Amino acid sequence: MREFFANKKALSLTALAVALVAALAYASTLAFFTDYDEVENVFTMGNIKIGIEEPNWEDGDGLDLVPGSVREKDPTVTAHEGQSYMRVRMELVDGANGALITDAERINLILSTLFFDKAYGSANPTIAVNDVYSTQQLEALVSAGKIYAEYNKDDFVFAGNEAGKPGVRYYNYKEIFDAAVPDIAVLFTNVVIPKEWSNEEICTLHGSSYEVLPNGTVEITAPGSGYKIILKAEAIQAAEMPNAATAFAALNEATGVVLA
Repeated sequence: MREFFANKKALSLTALAVALVAALAYASTLAFFTDYDEVENVFTMGNIKIGIEEPNWEDGDGLDLVPGSVREKDPTVTAHEGQSYMRVRMELVDGANGALITDAERINLILSTLFFDKAYGSANPTIAVNDVYSTQQLEALVSAGKIYAEYNKDDFVFAGNEAGKPGVRYYNYKEIFDAAVPDIAVLFTNVVIPKEWSNEEICTLHGSSYEVLPNGTVEITAPGSGYKIILKAEAIQAAEMPNAATAFAALNEATGVVLA
């Protein structure tokens, strides 16, 4: 009986030794076939930033305009960060209640007072605030290529007005707006009321209702409250955009704008 148990114990130890050898062999195999690699990526977010201001426009400059009035009004957009496609949104609204102006004659008169002076910012600007101008003089300056009517056509293109809203207009910057330059764009530089404008034109511009009496006198029947020009610069990233058309279409979609 004792011999039997001794042999059984020996067999168990032998089996254990065999199991240990197999485990060591398996571990050695893993060491030969193990591989290791690692990828590390850094992600940062791009950004665009623009600003708009009117450096030479003072509070009160738009008050009490009369035929012959000349003011510097210079909406200036600056690229502060990144590259973008940029546009300026113009709203023409009533001075009292802020309602969008829809009257085509009034809108055209407002636009006809806006000019971009190519010599803006120089020591000798073409349009001087201490001078007065006739429509004929302004047209001659436009024909001579010294000023542009309505807006800066070197840097912007008129993209259209918002559908159903003739008083909301869009001007697209022609190139990528780049903060690395940095790009600076001025939409227009002056408001000029031609010196020969009639009472009827001034009343329409002001939003006043009037009637012309038999003797030619213009009588105001309901005084207006003037108008406001609200300007907003809008931008969308240039990165991942194949062209300007795609970018502005995406901006229209993002802002819910449909152009006429």
